[in-house]
Amino acid sequence: MAGRSAASNWLALGILIGLLVIVVAGGLRHATRPADSKAIIGTRDEVYYSHAASEADAQRLGRTLRTLGFFNDRGSSVLLSMGRSGTVVSFVVDPGAWDRRETIADFEEIGRRIATPLGGFPIKVRLVDGAWSLRRELEIGRLIVGARDEIYYFGSATRNDAEALGQALKNAGYLGDLGVSVELAKADGATVSFVVDDNVWDRADAVAGFEKLARQIAPSVGGLPLQLRLLNAAMEPKREIEVR
Repeated sequence: MAGRSAASNWLALGILIGLLVIVVAGGLRHATRPADSKAIIGTRDEVYYSHAASEADAQRLGRTLRTLGFFNDRGSSVLLSMGRSGTVVSFVVDPGAWDRRETIADFEEIGRRIATPLGGFPIKVRLVDGAWSLRRELEIGRLIVGARDEIYYFGSATRNDAEALGQALKNAGYLGDLGVSVELAKADGATVSFVVDDNVWDRADAVAGFEKLARQIAPSVGGLPLQLRLLNAAMEPKREIEVR
């Protein structure tokens, strides 16, 4: 088995988010105003901000979204809120997009990318309709295991879930302070994703090794069945297997 830390592949993510913007841009352009304070990014994109969030925070978020390719002078709007409940970033999406698995996964990845510039994990991403009514909330957290390994957790997965998974992966010999990245998501069931070297997902022996590992760690995430995903360095899924 091969594991590696996530590289910042902005080009690949920019293409992915560029496609995502095409899907949601209509809703973003026609959203009503959610707050009085806003920062203009480029010439048309907007970051509204409220509570303890400052204009500097909004500008930082805007620059990050522009680097990711999400802001591209299409007239898109997002809302940044910071306070006792933590950091929350809200995105307007088209009707029904908040129920699509692919859209949810894309926004979880956006949340992972914007967390550090906004002060770190955990962070909440809200998918809202054109009236800024909440449709789905995603919480993205990160657990550092040892000094270098990391587990990101999404959906209904908690820090305790991530800690249990981390211990199981240590017991299995997978985590050893090598800078490995793993993702844990929970919804109807558990999905465990591993960032791996290029083409590992095409090697039958490596895939079989990860399936064996998935069975070993399954009790820590609620048992079988679980979804196993192998990701490239940009954390894009390259292979997905249901392990029973």
